Parts: sequence; structure tokens; C-alpha cells
Amino acid sequence: MSHPKQASKKAGEVGQRGRPREFDADTVLANASQVFWDHGYHATSIDDLCKATGLLRGSLYGVFGDKHGIMLAALDHYSEGAVARLAQRLAAPVEPEQALRDALLHYARVSCALSGRRSCFITNTTLEMQPDDEELRARVAAIQRRMATLLAATVIRGQANGAFDSTLDEKAVGNFLLCVMQGLRVMGRVAQEEDALTGIVDVAMRALV
Repeated sequence: MSHPKQASKKAGEVGQRGRPREFDADTVLANASQVFWDHGYHATSIDDLCKATGLLRGSLYGVFGDKHGIMLAALDHYSEGAVARLAQRLAAPVEPEQALRDALLHYARVSCALSGRRSCFITNTTLEMQPDDEELRARVAAIQRRMATLLAATVIRGQANGAFDSTLDEKAVGNFLLCVMQGLRVMGRVAQEEDALTGIVDVAMRALV
């Protein structure tokens, strides 16, 4: 299994007359993410990726190695935005318990809005992951650690102001809240009512006090 090459902000593609044509790697990866998100890794073909990105097969292989390499790079690109958005929600200028509840409610709302297969790109990828895909497993584990760490930091702030039980282990609670977030995503795939998912958020918040 080949490793993806490091994609620069601008990468080159050789045009019909042999002249290099620059393309924006972020745009390519965003478009590739959309295809994998919509169809899943195994149902996505290189032709699908060429059509979505506007690049030739050789250009995609030249930068990312193979379809698996494109998938890893697309997941990296998507997860950077997902982690940054979670960090921004948790750092909102409100009390930490309110920031946490609002963040979880956001996932409840989004889960209902994106019901069906599309759901969440990270969640879909995790569910589709093959047991022997160690590279992808490592990527997903790293994303989960980053999100759990952000959630744990918010719990610590809530413990400091007396909103949350000070005896709770913040690492365990961070992982618990990550499970809640991912569970909301999975349940949203079968078009759960928003009120039902909001109830789950309320139960999770009560578990922290």
C-alpha cells in the first residue's frame, strides 16, 4: 500500500502541450472529500475522482500515490476543518457548560439535517474502515484524540467553575462525550427526530454534574 506524497498548496499537472498547469491542492482535496463522503471509499472510482477534481488520473497518482492515498489526504484535509470548528464552538464566549451543550446540540441538528448515508465524512469513514487498514485506523484515531482532548479541556473549565463534578476523570469524560457526538451522527443516519437527539444531549450533560 503506497503512502500519499505531501501535497503542496499548489501542485502541477502537465497539460496537453506538456506545460505544467497549477492546481490548488485544498480545492482538489475538498472535492475529493465530497465524493468519498457521498459514495464511500469502496464505491468511489478513480474516474469519479478525476471528474470531481478536474484532474487527470496521472496527476492524482503523481501527487497522492493511489486511491487510498487520495482518501487519506482528503480525510486529513476534512478533519482539519472539523477539529477547528469544534474548537471554535467550545471556545465560544459563554460559560463552558453552555459552550459544550451548544456544541453537542449542533451535532444533533446537523445529524438530522444530513440524515441518510451522507451523515458525517469522518463517521462514515470509520464505519466503512477495513480491519487491516492500519494507515486509516491511525488517521481516525488521531482525529478522535484531538476531538476528545478539546472536549476534556472544556470539562476541566467546567469543573473549575463548579458546573461539573470535580471528581470526574477529564480524559474518560472527553472520550464519553466523543462517543456521544459520534453516536448522534450514527443515529442521524436513520433520520432521527431532532427532539430525540436533543434528549440524548440533555442526558449527557446531566451525567457531568
